[in-house]
Amino acid sequence: MREIVEYEYGAVLILDEEGKLEGILTERDIIRAIAEGKDLFKLKVGDIMKRTTVVAHKDLPIRMVLQLFGAYKVRRIPVVDDDGKVLGVISSTDAVYEALPKVLHPLAAKLEKALRDAPEVEDNVISAAKLFAQQKIDGAWASSRLISERSIIKALLEQKRPSDFAEKVIEVSPEFSLKDVAELMKLNRIRFVTFGKKYAFTRDIAVVAAERAEYTIKAYTLVKVKPGYEKAVLEDLGKIEEIVAIEMCTGPYDFVATALLGPEMDEVIPAYLRRKDYVLDTLTLVVLPEKSGEGEKR
Repeated sequence: MREIVEYEYGAVLILDEEGKLEGILTERDIIRAIAEGKDLFKLKVGDIMKRTTVVAHKDLPIRMVLQLFGAYKVRRIPVVDDDGKVLGVISSTDAVYEALPKVLHPLAAKLEKALRDAPEVEDNVISAAKLFAQQKIDGAWASSRLISERSIIKALLEQKRPSDFAEKVIEVSPEFSLKDVAELMKLNRIRFVTFGKKYAFTRDIAVVAAERAEYTIKAYTLVKVKPGYEKAVLEDLGKIEEIVAIEMCTGPYDFVATALLGPEMDEVIPAYLRRKDYVLDTLTLVVLPEKSGEGEKR
């Protein structure tokens, strides 16, 4: 357990003599044992480790790995070869630091999608461990500082308060793109960002990135509306998640909405707008991926 904390592994893999996975021991398993009142110094690894865990083949596309973090609510995924031999492990932090900037369009998602409320907890090991185990959370506020499971385990080993080992965080606007947030986190070697009392952990960011990774098609929709309905169109356009910018324009159209769409969604915005009585006309220019060559009008 001390090695997990000292080297900030977050988990250790238990392998057999052939290098195949037998189980995994994570910080969450340790927290659960603390919450249950077990004496960690008398336990063996096999007493609390998980014997089943999700794994990823070495050739699995990184976008699918991002999806696994959300689907199985894990933070670390062992990577195996064709024979099931463990080659390494990828964490949500690895994914955010190294992979996310490569697979996510800068306009695909904002930090606000990944932020979550952080509860308040008494600044002691037992209370914090019970809260984390019950709510299965990644962060909480203790003495006005953001703590994690790692903070609690360090506090237990050093006989101090969890807040003495609070996470290093940076306050970031919800309007920041996830790609920019990922690069900021890597630059500062942090696992959490905050906004007010909310936080986003690397797994939260990886999960949102997985949902938005396919949104790579850029589209511009020009909209002409009846006089006096400018406010209405702004409100309705603002409700469409795919729209990332709205600007007024001159000429035959009144507004231009910039959207980032998935492979099957290049018609969703004009179809939505044409159902509105105040919309007189729309024109959409879809910018296809580079390999497709030209843009296409719709």
